[in-house]
Amino acid sequence: MTDLTGAGGPAVSSAGGSPSAPPDGSLLETVKKAAVELKRAEIPFALCGGWAAYARGGPRSEHDADFALQEQDVPRALDVLEKAGFAVGDPPEDWLAKVYDGEHLVDLIFRLSGQPVTADMVSDCEQLEVGSVAMPVLSATDLVIAKLLSFQHHHCDFAWALPMVRALREQVDWLQVRRRTGRSPFAEAFLLLADRLGLTECPPGAGPNGGGDER
Repeated sequence: MTDLTGAGGPAVSSAGGSPSAPPDGSLLETVKKAAVELKRAEIPFALCGGWAAYARGGPRSEHDADFALQEQDVPRALDVLEKAGFAVGDPPEDWLAKVYDGEHLVDLIFRLSGQPVTADMVSDCEQLEVGSVAMPVLSATDLVIAKLLSFQHHHCDFAWALPMVRALREQVDWLQVRRRTGRSPFAEAFLLLADRLGLTECPPGAGPNGGGDER
């Protein structure tokens, strides 16, 4: 989820040289490499963001690789990935950590849209194949909730969210989405649009329980 992760520049080698991409230049290879290392270390995690949407049938992501994990597991994850050849970044944000595989950025997110990543969120994830590597992938419901809660006054672009929701709509628990995003007027606006486009199982203007607007 690139809009959840703040901007970050490419990694620079410890010798001060220019960043170098992995041999085949594929961000998918970086996703696979990071997931394999986290699995080997038995660190609970889940693929999230654009690549999780891709794993669940959405459009292929061209954005950074995002992994959700609990905050207490971040130091060990950084150590494991650094030993595997990733360069550790120093982000200004206080809700993620960053590592680089050459020019490719990997975000280790421990708060999704302000909500702490919990053990339940990452332990019960479905295992899906991503580029031939099986890895836990965040549920479609949690992906949609995180996306909707990321909308705010200075960032409320529905252009990427609509194709994702269209692709994942049959995997989403829409009642749970409404309950967990009810405090956000931006999420409410998106859900009204999604309702009217027939992307949800609820009538246009549905309230938090999926029925008609209760206001």
